Parts: sequence; C-alpha cells; structure tokens
Amino acid sequence: MTPSALPPTADLGTLHLRPLAPDAHRRLAEALAAIPPWSTLGSSADALTQNLQAEEPGTQRYAIVVDSTLAGVLSVRLPWLKGPYIELLAILPGFQRHGIGTAVLSFVEAEAKRLGARNVWVCGSQFNKDALHFYKRNGFCEVASLPDLVTDGFAETLLRKTLT
Repeated sequence: MTPSALPPTADLGTLHLRPLAPDAHRRLAEALAAIPPWSTLGSSADALTQNLQAEEPGTQRYAIVVDSTLAGVLSVRLPWLKGPYIELLAILPGFQRHGIGTAVLSFVEAEAKRLGARNVWVCGSQFNKDALHFYKRNGFCEVASLPDLVTDGFAETLLRKTLT
C-alpha cells in the first residue's frame, strides 16, 4: 500500500498517511494506553510501543497526520484471507468524529481493490460499540466472535467488507 494524501477533512485540514517514524511510537503508545479500548483491555504504553516497533513481514504502519499534527495510526497486514487486515486504526481524541477514520478506510479499500483483493478485514472489541458501529456504517459485516483473543475475559468481533 502506498501512503499518500487523502481527501481533506471537512473541518480540520489536509490529511496524510505517512510511514510511521520511530519518534512517533512512544507518543502514540502513551496516547492509546490512556483511551478505550486499550485502557479497558489493560494495554500498557510499553507493550503498545513494542507492538508499533515490531518488524513484521507484510505489515505496514502509517502515521495519520492532519496538516503537521499526528492524529492517529494505521497498521495493515497484507495479504490476509484475500485482502488486507486492519490490525490497528486509531484516531486520537480531538481528531475523532471528523471523517478521518472514514477517509483512512476509503484509502485501504481503494488500495485493496487496486491490488486485486476481495475483502478488507478488521476486529473490534465487543464492548467498543462506537468502533463496531463505525465499521458497520462503513459497510463491514460481522463474521465471527473471538472470545479471549486479545485479553482473557474479552471478546473481539471479526468484521469483513467484501469488495466489488
């Protein structure tokens, strides 16, 4: 997937996806650890930093930047079941509910189609009703419940969007 400029957000400025730079790992991890679902799951900033720093074949990580300000992170694994798997899509507080997540999903879908993929996949914590609603609103359908996937005592929902 090729990072690029995305359509401007209605009220925030110019939106870009850029390769995730090492200096952003800890800052993002600390911000994520403080908000649901990561705070609910007990994810520490140290563990999240290690995850963002990990070199994994087939995984690409991007900083979501509005103008010159870090607004979130995207991590995508490709290939995964005939299409990309969104491992992490997080928009930081203050940037949420401005269309950034939808623009990022549109980018992932367009790139997936360009590469000949049939699906886009994502998991969301079942207690994270806002995230699940967001994905459903953007055309994803529930395909499975995965108990204890990330943390014991919590279930994740696997969602799929079929590309046409």
